Amino acid sequence: MDRSLNKLLVHHYKKIMIALALIISGIYLVQTVSDITSWKSNYNYFTSEKSKEHFEKQIKESYSFDDQEQGKVFLYFDLNKEETVYTDSFEEYKNYNLTVFNPNEDANQLAFNSYPFYNEHFLQFLIIFVLSGILLFLLDLKSNFNALLFTSKYKRSTIYWNKYYLIGGTLSLSLFISKIISLLAYRFFIPNTFLNISLKQHIISSFSGWFTLVSLFILCSFLGLIIGNWLFGLAATLTILFTFQSFLSNIDYIVQTFFLNEKDLASKVSTNMLSTVLPLRQVTTQPFNALPLLVLIFLSAIVLFLGQFIFESITLENSGNFIIIPKLKRIIQIVIIIYGTITFASGTFLLTFFPNEKIEYTGMVINSFKIGLILLALYLLTDFILFNKKPKIIEKILF
Repeated sequence: MDRSLNKLLVHHYKKIMIALALIISGIYLVQTVSDITSWKSNYNYFTSEKSKEHFEKQIKESYSFDDQEQGKVFLYFDLNKEETVYTDSFEEYKNYNLTVFNPNEDANQLAFNSYPFYNEHFLQFLIIFVLSGILLFLLDLKSNFNALLFTSKYKRSTIYWNKYYLIGGTLSLSLFISKIISLLAYRFFIPNTFLNISLKQHIISSFSGWFTLVSLFILCSFLGLIIGNWLFGLAATLTILFTFQSFLSNIDYIVQTFFLNEKDLASKVSTNMLSTVLPLRQVTTQPFNALPLLVLIFLSAIVLFLGQFIFESITLENSGNFIIIPKLKRIIQIVIIIYGTITFASGTFLLTFFPNEKIEYTGMVINSFKIGLILLALYLLTDFILFNKKPKIIEKILF
């Protein structure tokens, strides 16, 4: 790492780095202290005589209801069995209410955001990592700082990697350390009796969220690197943000269709990574299919190294264009069409040509027309945005 360049970049990004580190660590600190304090407060209540008296009062009141569960209190609703679970045991009632990562709120109800005493704040971190990634290169492109760097003695490749070391390193390291401290705090301050998750499950589930956010940061920074127009850049980012889960879900669906047999489907796809990681609202005790996360990491690794070569060929003259590297426009068009096809048309394609049940001829024709329409729309849209080519059909209609 070039010391003089590093000093220059630290001076330029110092306030941003401090702010990011404080925000990330602050969110985790407040969340961890608040949730553990809340658990301690509940523990004190459920181990008091007042709690036991309240439970016995509920038992007595249950006899006034004309149903078959007299003498018991409500515990939870089992969504899998579609039945309400009651209990007349105070210990069972107490343990259920004090259990963190309660399986009845996870496997049965699939309520990943309902864990008491725990919150990953994934949405807040998603916004921070996505915006930081986009602005990593795009912000400097619109300022004089890039012009200063490009005319300096420093190599483009060195500038590129130093930006990642400083901003990306601050983000990923702050989140990593915060997750470790939070994880250790839960395991130290909450007895294992009530912490219904193994250390292995806790680590895998929590840090799959770390890999997800870091990978999304890298992908978004690549967007900020190749995009030169703020308006189109914002539209493209929002589109990817709201469709990426569908993209990964359809990849999962493709793998299920072509590479898994019926035996594997029940065990391997019953809970997939998309349910627990994208977005990862909570740590979960459920097993998951890691394929979508591996795809995400693989894509981010490719664009991370590809970005260096692109950064070396950037010229400020094209900074107003949607794609700042003219030679990449056709490749970007192909990538967008493939991404759009997988996201919007692959499900229809698989249901039409690889159905579980026989589909009628009329349905095949309609679905084929839909797929063709999606492909045409993607081609015309990318042609207009990237090459400013107006579709002749639309020109005839409008003019």
